[in-house]
Amino acid sequence: MVVKIKRQIGSGLSLLAKLGLLLITLLLVIAAILLLVFLLPRHHRAPLPPGSPPPGNGSNPDDSVVAFDFSPFLIQYKSGRIYRMDGTDRVRAGVDEATGVTSKDVVIDRGTGLGARMYLPPAAGGEKKDLGAALPVLVFYHGGAFVIESAFTPKYHDYLNKVTAKARVLAVSVDYRLAPEHPLPTAYDDSWQALNWVARNARSGPEPWLQDRGNITRLFLAGDSAGGNIAHNMAMRAGREGGLEGGVAIMGIILLDPYFWGKTPVGAETTDQGRRRRYEQTWSFICNGKYGIDDPLVDPLSMPASEWRKMACSRVAVTVSDLDDFMERGKAYAVALRDSGWSGQVEQYETAGENHVYFLDKPSSPKSAKELAFVVGYLSRE
Repeated sequence: MVVKIKRQIGSGLSLLAKLGLLLITLLLVIAAILLLVFLLPRHHRAPLPPGSPPPGNGSNPDDSVVAFDFSPFLIQYKSGRIYRMDGTDRVRAGVDEATGVTSKDVVIDRGTGLGARMYLPPAAGGEKKDLGAALPVLVFYHGGAFVIESAFTPKYHDYLNKVTAKARVLAVSVDYRLAPEHPLPTAYDDSWQALNWVARNARSGPEPWLQDRGNITRLFLAGDSAGGNIAHNMAMRAGREGGLEGGVAIMGIILLDPYFWGKTPVGAETTDQGRRRRYEQTWSFICNGKYGIDDPLVDPLSMPASEWRKMACSRVAVTVSDLDDFMERGKAYAVALRDSGWSGQVEQYETAGENHVYFLDKPSSPKSAKELAFVVGYLSRE
């Protein structure tokens, strides 16, 4: 009996050993298959397509029908839904580690949501006594074709930190409302309101940075692309309306690759009718058809010399990039202003081999550093 039991136990152990060996073999085979799957080259696989716009309302068929394709900025659907492809990221205000600049956000009009981000440079050389020194005031208008970006997006936050630190200015970056939800002239009206808010607070407060630190006798306006367009139109409006609140005068404006177009013939652009139609459609979309492409708001070259002479500042700088669609317009702008009999000074800065507002997309490049030095020098000059 004992021998029989031992034989049964031995037979059971042999069966378990065989099952164990079979299981180990199976695991090894699976591991080999998985290893082959992950190690074999996959050149035959096509890359994934770009991400689609977020789904709209499935019950509304118009929510997936494109009404206006303004790529690479946004798409508007027939239902009115807007999908912005860029310029929606935000970065918080605070102390910038790279420059020591302090920023904060302010509300200008609670009813409309108009606001701004303000920038204050650190004390020169770290000396606290410098904190009482009055600083030139720079009002900045961001670009983005009037439809994307804000005063709070990373690339504008970084750019204003650099300008503020190097030029030692008190900067106010205006967050105007965007088209098409708020078609032009909303951006112009918001920008004008913000500019007068700056003038008023620098005179009598209550905004402490402007009242205590701002030297409003050295007021500059600047902007890139659509923001350059806005800066120009603010100086023109100040001239037409007798200046800013409190008699504040604008010292100078800087138009960085400004957005200007129109029917007025300029350069080689007149041969590209497809591009002309595209800009006409775009401008109509931005202003909801309120202004034509030959309106002085977007085509300053349509103004007579008498209007140019109303420009309410003492100097103007225009920067252009030679691969930019707007380059010829920017250069013609500077010529027209000089030839109009306007009494101020006109400067032009040109960058070779670069596209529209390249200095925001390639902030660390030598060319960007050189253009930044030009802007800083312009703001620092007496």
